[in-house]
Amino acid sequence: MNIHLKLDDLLDFLIEKKLYHPDIIDKTAKGTVIKGFSSIFHSKPNTLSWMKNQSFDWSTIQSSVVICARNAVLPENTGIIFIPVENPRDTFAIVMNKFYPQDSLFGISETAVIGENCELGNNIYIGHHAVIGNNVKIGDNTQIHHNVTIHDSTSIGSNCIIHSGVVIGEDGFGYHNDTDGSIFKLPHIAGVIIEDHVEVGTNSCIVRGKLIDTVIKNNVKIGNLSHISHDVFIDENAIITHLTHIGGNTKINSHSWIAPGVVLKQGVSIGENALVGMGAAVIRDVNPNETVAGVPAKPITRKSPNA
Repeated sequence: MNIHLKLDDLLDFLIEKKLYHPDIIDKTAKGTVIKGFSSIFHSKPNTLSWMKNQSFDWSTIQSSVVICARNAVLPENTGIIFIPVENPRDTFAIVMNKFYPQDSLFGISETAVIGENCELGNNIYIGHHAVIGNNVKIGDNTQIHHNVTIHDSTSIGSNCIIHSGVVIGEDGFGYHNDTDGSIFKLPHIAGVIIEDHVEVGTNSCIVRGKLIDTVIKNNVKIGNLSHISHDVFIDENAIITHLTHIGGNTKINSHSWIAPGVVLKQGVSIGENALVGMGAAVIRDVNPNETVAGVPAKPITRKSPNA
């Protein structure tokens, strides 16, 4: 999809966001028009790309404008316009989120099943073969994609995206031994509360609480094929990436980042702004601002995003 973004407008936006200093680019370049976005590794003419502090055969780069690290080593003679910033990856994402037109979905599919006494907000979307249980609340502008199952008494806020195949509010793995040695399942009698601007990836599962609700706070993002167990609390702006297992009664504090393939033992606490590395098995609490990795997870030094 093409765009028409003047370089002047892009720079004004970056200055307003305090991401760029206004006196770097030659004024003669400011009439440039950006018509799309492309990867620096598969660049296209008239597009915006981004790079770390990397070396390229610059004759092969077709992008008109490149967001780069402030310490990047750049060629002297090139028609490319470089915008040096502190964090090029995040800056590029902010720009694309602002200027790339995004499709809006709304309406309820004829194949969707809606239970009784549901409260459905304005401008919502419910896809094919989604099943919404009784007494479910869904806020304004929320998207429920194909084949999603939302069980009774679940609450989902506004501006959320629930991707295809997600199951919310199902029983968890709560088994116990009876006195005769048989195994029985403890009833899960609480629910799931999801606040605003939450995104849940394809085929993930969020289990309802046993005795207290499973709670997902504002702006949490959960990747594909993840499992959120009973009574979990995930605070605002936490990132849970793909293939993550979060054990019951776990607390994940705000602005923490859980990398792919992580397993969190039941009952652990992940501190604010902590980072858990790929494939880690976390069996103890993680302190605020700490980075851990490995099996079992241990503290390590966090690398710079531009390294």
